[in-house]
Amino acid sequence: MVKVANKEELVRLNVLLQEFGVSSRRKADELIESGAVQVNGKIIRVLGTKIERQSSISVNGKVLKNIPAKVTYILNKPFMTITSRKDDKERATIFDLPEIKKLPLNVQSVGRLDYRSEGLLVLTNDGDLALALSHPKYSVEKTYAVLTSSAFTVEDSEKLKKGIELDDGPAKAISVKIGGKEKLGNSVGQWIELVVTEGRNRLVRRMMEALGLSVVRLVRVAIGDLRLPGKLEPGKMRIVSDIEAKYLNDIKKSMINEESKKKKTPNALSKDVTEKRKIKRKLTLNDTDYAREAERREKRASLVASLRKKETEKIKEEKRSAWHSNENAKKDNKDKKSYFTKEKKEEVSKNKESKRSSVYREDKVKSEDKLESKSKKRNSKKDFEKKPKTSSGKNQSSKKRYDK
Repeated sequence: MVKVANKEELVRLNVLLQEFGVSSRRKADELIESGAVQVNGKIIRVLGTKIERQSSISVNGKVLKNIPAKVTYILNKPFMTITSRKDDKERATIFDLPEIKKLPLNVQSVGRLDYRSEGLLVLTNDGDLALALSHPKYSVEKTYAVLTSSAFTVEDSEKLKKGIELDDGPAKAISVKIGGKEKLGNSVGQWIELVVTEGRNRLVRRMMEALGLSVVRLVRVAIGDLRLPGKLEPGKMRIVSDIEAKYLNDIKKSMINEESKKKKTPNALSKDVTEKRKIKRKLTLNDTDYAREAERREKRASLVASLRKKETEKIKEEKRSAWHSNENAKKDNKDKKSYFTKEKKEEVSKNKESKRSSVYREDKVKSEDKLESKSKKRNSKKDFEKKPKTSSGKNQSSKKRYDK
């Protein structure tokens, strides 16, 4: 009996190649088109092909055996390196770093940082996580610390929040914070913190250029709630902690749930119709469409931010109430203890006073007895000296005794 595969068991070929750690999905598509990938001995050239997970896959004649465990690392990208594996200009890449070379697994960088940018970069072999963090439709916030060559004004901040028109469409910042100043030779630079939800090529630099400002330094400090560790030096990496891994898994699960809901919609359009609509939209796209798209993204980002804020406020309120209850319990215990010690102190003080009085009485009686005995001795001695000599014989006999 032939076992028929369910639709749930079929996976895209480029996704499986990424899970095996061969390359990113984009590079996997290039490998498929070039005819370097075989499935069950047959060359596959069609993009989007779905196969069973148990299928035999080979790339350039090498059979892929076991899917490696999914791992995620945090890298502090150093200055003047690129995030791709190879470069036509022969510039240094992050994959030339010693720590990445030592890894037993083939990981890919999530998103991009240009040649002169620094900071947080996520490395993983988890394709779903990479998609959830990098795709603009999931609106994961990216926070950048930017040092400009000249002063940054409040007017510039408002312009970034409202949106700036770039060559590839409008771009806007979710939030802008003006930081401290830094001396740059003869001029004074300005640090700002910028939050965006898109990952377009050189987006932050182009936004600054549109304002007439040049960027001296650009550091990515956070992706969502995942922040760049302060102790992690440039060029160094570490595996994500349990808390960070849980946060990233939550992002991935929310993306998967959102996609599954879309698939379950009963009135879903066919592929041909959606493709035609996409082409038509590309042809008729104008400034109003860009504005609508920007407004939609802004609403989504503000909704995500408000939900996160509510969640954090709820957690803070729970912690605050727990702290107050603990403080009240401590206060009650303290009051009970103080009441007990007060009674105890009174009892102890009474006992001490009674003991002191009894000891005092005894000492007084003893001293009186001693005085009385001393006075008796003195009186007896005086009486003896005053006693008259009655008989001479007795005195003489006593005198003889003493003489002897």
